[in-house]
Amino acid sequence: MVFEIEESGIKKSPNLFDVRAIQDGTKSQNFLSTWVYKDEDLCFVVDPGPTSVINSLKQTLSSLGVGELDLNYILLTHIHIDHAGGVGKLLSFFPQAQVICHQRGIKHLINPEKLWEGSVKVLGKVVEMYGKIVPVPEDKIQFQESVADGKIKVIETLGHAPHHQSFLFKEYLFAGEAAGVHVKSEEGFHIRPATPPVFNYDNTISSIQRLLKENLIHHKICYSHFGMRDNADKMIKFAQEQLSIWVQVITELFELRTQDNFKDILFATLEKRDKFLSNFAYIDKSLKKRERFYAENSIKGIIGYIQKKKLEMEK
Repeated sequence: MVFEIEESGIKKSPNLFDVRAIQDGTKSQNFLSTWVYKDEDLCFVVDPGPTSVINSLKQTLSSLGVGELDLNYILLTHIHIDHAGGVGKLLSFFPQAQVICHQRGIKHLINPEKLWEGSVKVLGKVVEMYGKIVPVPEDKIQFQESVADGKIKVIETLGHAPHHQSFLFKEYLFAGEAAGVHVKSEEGFHIRPATPPVFNYDNTISSIQRLLKENLIHHKICYSHFGMRDNADKMIKFAQEQLSIWVQVITELFELRTQDNFKDILFATLEKRDKFLSNFAYIDKSLKKRERFYAENSIKGIIGYIQKKKLEMEK
């Protein structure tokens, strides 16, 4: 059972906490589930978030009894600024922790100038609320195929990003955005693909298939955005089916993309054809604007993929 403690923004099952940290200078929860696991032998954090939430995360970790020397690992599903921008600052509070990252992401956290520039290019002024990226010392970050003496399995799940990986631990799959985005609604839940530019359909499907081979029926899936659901296998299959629908619909409407009302036509069609998107109308109003923005970004990624395929066919 998952228990929800609304006032602190923490959900928990035995030893596992879903932390929604607060951004500096605001009363707003971060749009990220930072997963914290703590027992007598092991303590780790999955995706600490941007620099602007690390003070709040530190306070929460302290309230959970995580001392300066208690945090063993910081596990990164990928290095996008909203997931990993605050790693360097978190290490200043927990100097014994080891950061686990995909090989392609390590150099960008050691020297984050290009990561910051790329974040500004994609997100514009939004990056200001995330805060500057603090470099990670080279000796504190590495890639491992398994972590904590084999207790945590690392699974490469490219697609959302070329440096994306997921983590399998006990009955939990920390999937990052490999299975899309999940939001609770009044009618159950809303999910959507997480396919920003540059999107690679083949890599995404390969990653989904790799996860399905793990036989995750009895596992819980822990999303970065947001929360936990039972039967990870079923949720991953939903994500695969939904992605296929989006690619098909956007392909069918591709020639209309220059029309002023293209986005409205596309969303209306997706809502009719995609049963998983149908609950969009019921999600919290505070999330709707953000979800629409990122859904449009996912559509841009799929359009780019279709354009590339068409050009390849014309050659």
